[in-house]
Amino acid sequence: MRFKLLIIVFLVVAVDHNVGWRSVVFAMQAAPGADQAASAGQASGADQAAGADQAGEKPDSIVDAATDSAAAAENAGTLGAAGESSEGNGGEVAEVDPDAVKVAIENYKKLNKSAEQELPWDYSPYKVLIWLVSDSPEISVSTIEQPLRKFLDRDYSAIWRVTIAKAPRAVATAAQRNMAGMDYDTITAADPVLAVKRDHKDAIRIRVAENVAQYVEKIYGTGGRIQEVKQRSALLGDKTVSGVGPKLTVVDGDAVAVSELWAEEKTEAVLVSRGTARALDEPEAKVILPKLANLVSRAVDAYDKIFIVKLQANEVPTKVSVVEMDTLMQHFGPVAETEGGTRHTLPTTIGKTITRAFAPVVRVDNAGARSATGLLRASGLIMDENSPAKLKVGDVLEPMTRKNDRNGRPFVIGPIDWAFLNVTGFEGRNVKMDFYSGRAGGLQGRKNKRTFRMALKVRPFEEASTVRLHLQRDPSTPMIGYELYEKELKSTKMTFIGRTDWDGRMRIEPTKDPFRLLYVKNGGAVLARLPIVPGLHEFDVADLSGDDTRLQAEAYIRGVQNAIIDLVAVRALFEARIELRLEREEFDKAQALMEALRNQPSNEQLANDMGKRQTYFNNLLARSANQRAKVDQMFGVTRELLTTHINGKLVRDLEAKVIAARKKGSKAPK
Repeated sequence: MRFKLLIIVFLVVAVDHNVGWRSVVFAMQAAPGADQAASAGQASGADQAAGADQAGEKPDSIVDAATDSAAAAENAGTLGAAGESSEGNGGEVAEVDPDAVKVAIENYKKLNKSAEQELPWDYSPYKVLIWLVSDSPEISVSTIEQPLRKFLDRDYSAIWRVTIAKAPRAVATAAQRNMAGMDYDTITAADPVLAVKRDHKDAIRIRVAENVAQYVEKIYGTGGRIQEVKQRSALLGDKTVSGVGPKLTVVDGDAVAVSELWAEEKTEAVLVSRGTARALDEPEAKVILPKLANLVSRAVDAYDKIFIVKLQANEVPTKVSVVEMDTLMQHFGPVAETEGGTRHTLPTTIGKTITRAFAPVVRVDNAGARSATGLLRASGLIMDENSPAKLKVGDVLEPMTRKNDRNGRPFVIGPIDWAFLNVTGFEGRNVKMDFYSGRAGGLQGRKNKRTFRMALKVRPFEEASTVRLHLQRDPSTPMIGYELYEKELKSTKMTFIGRTDWDGRMRIEPTKDPFRLLYVKNGGAVLARLPIVPGLHEFDVADLSGDDTRLQAEAYIRGVQNAIIDLVAVRALFEARIELRLEREEFDKAQALMEALRNQPSNEQLANDMGKRQTYFNNLLARSANQRAKVDQMFGVTRELLTTHINGKLVRDLEAKVIAARKKGSKAPK
């Protein structure tokens, strides 16, 4: 009996052991298959990501974002469908695709590389981003990238590092509306930002999004905008939006309702688009950029050049338009356009148009009042003398300046008005240039880490330029009939070219010279110097100090001078008549003539009147030191004339003669 029990126990244990072992064996056999499947899945995801990178389709990269209100609504709906609440509660966390997170983080790291890794200026290739805007779904980044890269590599393989991608929605919309009118504010207007009141008690301490989370209790925004921001932050692996996520509070209504909350005293901060934040006032908004994926402003900061390419393939003939943005100066160049060609030759057409729009950059290292020297970007990498990135003697460049505050935000940025640099020679890789400017200041100034002085090669695409002159700070008052003269660059010879019309305009045609040096005159006085490259802009507007006040002062001074001349003649006539009466011993008549002479305007009377008028004219010319100096000079010359010819000596001498004649009682002394 005991033996049977032992056998039964042994069999039960054996069966249990066999089942457990078989389970372990099955698990071990299944594990390699699972690993292989996981590896295959990862490889497939990596291949897809690599394929997307090669094709230029970067849906989760910084260069492909839809940031307007419609996109926010779409994002909110997508999150709601995925199981997240579409109400935009600040405490909820957005769920995102892990692969998308990986791509977004990699792109974000690329965009925030340390400046310490930058190469020397003359060996640093341009970081170039090409944004494509196409009106045909058949023409996309995937269809043109490879042939376009092949074409660009002919000239730029060593000096450009190119990324090609579909344009963000905000950029595409701006390009479709008015490509020539694009600017930095337009393309970044849809980026979400945190707007904090300037009069907030801790505003001075708030510089980044983490500070907002530390010092602000509530941040109001629409549900769609909050969900959009949470998702784009989660793409970078941050599901708290730098800590502000729990403080995001949904407002019932649209973006207008959020803006209206700004006037309420309890409101500390709002989550709005950058364009809306610029319009907030009373108090002014302090704009804080959160760390989000797909921000247009991040792309601008990450690249040196951005080319926006608009394809109108559905039109006949096909039209390609390209505008270049120099990101450091946030400057958009003129639009280069090319028509014709087929879809087969479209990449070549795009490449040629990009080359036309490209402006090489010179860093201005030393600048004087009339000359400057600088270093051409990537000049050490240029091997071909005919490279589009190389300069030659005679090229004209447009100087630009950028000055940043302590937070790196520019408070002075862009081209210097009415100023150009003309390349005159080279010393190694250094470029020697002559500086022509219509205004004081220019490129001179102290060097520091927050000041940048650059110059971009000009690309005139227009047939001619129209210059319009109007009164300073008053565009509605044209300067009619003002004379324009052209001065030769290497001599003092000036040639009259015409007068402004009824609207203060004049058309300036190109000549054999790279640019023209114009002078504005009125009443014989030079009012302004205007260097201009005909065809660079369709319209060039100059707001000048009006010369009418100076002309009024000049007319008054000429009147005073004529009065002095007349008075000198009258006094000489009185002198002759008085001496004649004294010779005839007609003392009473001589005395009457003396009284009439004393009643003539005196030096003191004329000087006092001139002093009052000079003060009046100087008050009118308080903001024009140049014209005020000219008026003072005219008054000074007239005072010298008055002192020399109108004084009391003549009256005193005649009075002495009259007294002496009366004493003798017979005839006047000789």
